[in-house]
Amino acid sequence: MFKDPRKLSFLLLFLLTVTFYSCEKVDKPISQRTAKGDIQLGGNLKVAVSELPESFAPSQISNAIASEIGMHLHDGLLKQDSKTLEIIPGLAESWSVDDAGTSYIFTLRKRSSFHKDDCFGNGSRGINAQDFVFSFKQLCSSGESKAFETTFKNRVLGANEFHAGDSEELVGVKAIDDYTLSIQLAKPDPSFLFVLAQPSTGVVSEKAVAKYGKESTVGAGPFALVSFGSELVLVRNEDYYSEDAFGNRFPYIDTLIFKSITTRDQQLDAFFNGDIDLVSGVYPDPVKQILEQHVADFSGKNPKYVMQRESESVGYESYSIYRASIKAFENNFMGYRDFSRVQIEQ
Repeated sequence: MFKDPRKLSFLLLFLLTVTFYSCEKVDKPISQRTAKGDIQLGGNLKVAVSELPESFAPSQISNAIASEIGMHLHDGLLKQDSKTLEIIPGLAESWSVDDAGTSYIFTLRKRSSFHKDDCFGNGSRGINAQDFVFSFKQLCSSGESKAFETTFKNRVLGANEFHAGDSEELVGVKAIDDYTLSIQLAKPDPSFLFVLAQPSTGVVSEKAVAKYGKESTVGAGPFALVSFGSELVLVRNEDYYSEDAFGNRFPYIDTLIFKSITTRDQQLDAFFNGDIDLVSGVYPDPVKQILEQHVADFSGKNPKYVMQRESESVGYESYSIYRASIKAFENNFMGYRDFSRVQIEQ
């Protein structure tokens, strides 16, 4: 069955609680949730990537897969709406820019915190402006950052000097108070807000970096990392600030698992064998074969699978295939798959 996810209807109320433990990142089961509105809560989602990156820390993000994973682990000052492409609030609830287009003031939301972790005494901690000062220094550090050139280089005042080791301070970034952050640009840059909406500019904790090093994955995103091996297991961040119109906090699902499966053919085999729930980037030739072999599974009143075109661009045609129990799935503005709002029918 072909569906446009924007036209999906919300389904009947249901609740599934998953008990998930981690030896360090999470020290208790996920709490039970009661859904508000016609929203499905709970469930586990397994998806494939061609390979798992070595690092998911914001300053180390340097490719599309790391960005896709990073957007689920980390949050920054801003976000980009996946449908309208507009810049929307993230950890900053509001911001302003002067007439010259070089001086930005961000007001941080007070109801936000890092993932629970031992470095905070096995709890969590609220996020403040000084955390962004530290995070952006990490981003601009010489020899420490893979994302510097695509983010703050030639943009933020003093970033080049800090990166080169000519200055001990990142002069363009200052914490005015606990919840007010100032960023000064070297010159006007209309793309700067889009830079701040990328996972590579996400906030990190100085305590977490001191404990785990620059590879620390303790962030503030909708999911927290609980295990990393042949697959990457993320668990819902119970304290994530973002919520829907009914008051349900995102993400809706309980666990998100990224499995390393090298080729698209292997991913499709894993999908039809039930090992993963979704495959993206399937081109027309395989699609024709899939429909011929599984036509009954994609048709009828209650299809087993859904096929969705990923782009409206002329000359570029690819599809995602996923189980019909998965609701409200869509690719975001960069082609990354955003799973924070996915629902799973139980």
